[in-house]
Amino acid sequence: MTLEDGAVEAEVKIREPRHAWMWQFVIGVTWLVAAAGNVWRDRPVVALYWLTGGCVFMAAGLWSRTLGLDLTRECANLHGSRRRSIPWQEVQAVVRQGRGGSSGVRLILEHGKPVTLRAPTTMWGLGAAQFDRDFHRIDQWWLAHRGESCRPARADTPPPVQG
Repeated sequence: MTLEDGAVEAEVKIREPRHAWMWQFVIGVTWLVAAAGNVWRDRPVVALYWLTGGCVFMAAGLWSRTLGLDLTRECANLHGSRRRSIPWQEVQAVVRQGRGGSSGVRLILEHGKPVTLRAPTTMWGLGAAQFDRDFHRIDQWWLAHRGESCRPARADTPPPVQG
């Protein structure tokens, strides 16, 4: 892959795509409707169960919207259950991973440890075009900022950018 002019000028934020968190809202709304139905049938204990579940799904959906990654000149900042900052000099490859109709991105670090990113992702083919754009953007940032000390972990990984 070649480095495109202007591809890495500003800080970039990549968040978990809509198809990855929207299903939580759909389930949450369904549970809230079930809670309302149980209130109408005068079953408050069962309604409380459905209300609690609906709120949990809705909160999980809201939280999932904040997950992802920020690309800066110095590092990739991962936002998840644990925030992490990975300097570009430690990244040896940016690779696609696919399994069961879904795709994701992994950063391969100096010592060979893979770090799986929460975003970008695809699920059952949903969001494939956005995934390709985001994967390409991450790869471009890595190519532009990885530094001269990079030792590619794979034979098909391009050499460091000179200049």
